[in-house]
Amino acid sequence: MRRPAQASSLKPGAGDQRTPVRVTFDSAYYVKLGRGGKWEESSIREGKVRIGWLQVPVDEINTKKWSAVERRIRQGTSPKGATADLNALRKFCESTSSDLWITFHVSRLWWCRLVDGPVEKDDISKYRRTKAGWSDRDADRRRLLTSEIPGRLSKIQGFRGTVCDVKDADALERLLNSDASPSYLALRGARHALEEHVTAAVAQLHWKDFEVLVDLIFRQAGWKRTSVVGETMKYADIELQEPITGDRYQVQVKSAATLSDLRSYAERFSGEAFRKLYFVVHSPDTTLENADVSTWPGVELVLPRRIAAMVIDAGLTDWLMQRVR
Repeated sequence: MRRPAQASSLKPGAGDQRTPVRVTFDSAYYVKLGRGGKWEESSIREGKVRIGWLQVPVDEINTKKWSAVERRIRQGTSPKGATADLNALRKFCESTSSDLWITFHVSRLWWCRLVDGPVEKDDISKYRRTKAGWSDRDADRRRLLTSEIPGRLSKIQGFRGTVCDVKDADALERLLNSDASPSYLALRGARHALEEHVTAAVAQLHWKDFEVLVDLIFRQAGWKRTSVVGETMKYADIELQEPITGDRYQVQVKSAATLSDLRSYAERFSGEAFRKLYFVVHSPDTTLENADVSTWPGVELVLPRRIAAMVIDAGLTDWLMQRVR
């Protein structure tokens, strides 16, 4: 079913740049570019949408002799399969530049619009030209990685035929425009509220519990502790090792601290023995909150809001609840 007609999606800009405009479309279709994806690379490189149906002459397609086309398609296939093939071919041939076409290649979703013109043929296959080439980016120029798009869209890759409708066109439109769904917005609001509560709760921790929490955060991320939490060390509370690379890190944990405190540790940090020093504080003063740590390479300041996000991501919210109960 066609949606109400909308404006074009992108306007050409200077050079290779494009001025982002809202991506809209009448209908959306998925196309498999050859058996096993054999035409994906050439289609995307050349700005074409390639199809098969080798037994059907191009002139019969462009003159819309659908009865003759159907008779050719029926040879060697079931009536049901022939009907599905004919419908798919007609969608492809009758699609206008107001429609959107998508496919998948090298773990990315690609989309295009077709030029309002005939089906053509070269030494490889039949094809239609695209209006502005294929794009693997949304309106904000972010790549459309298959691993990061909704499953209800990425599952279309499993379609066994050549052409099918994109049933959740609204989800596709949101994706291409980098819009958020109502569910996402609700969850983001809940996440923001949770971070606020976690930030306040962390600030109530005894310094010893805070050290344990920071240790748990890093270990939940898979890092190995090579020192005892809180043991007497000259410049750090925790020493860690990243298990894959073997890189070593130091962590200094403070309930409260100032810029002067950070400077004291940063200037003594040994970048030769350790890759980075994390300075973690749940109650910084204003001088530390506004600190510029770029003058100390290898030193990273971790403040309350980020601590809260790390607690949530590490699944330590229940642990924190027990400590502030």
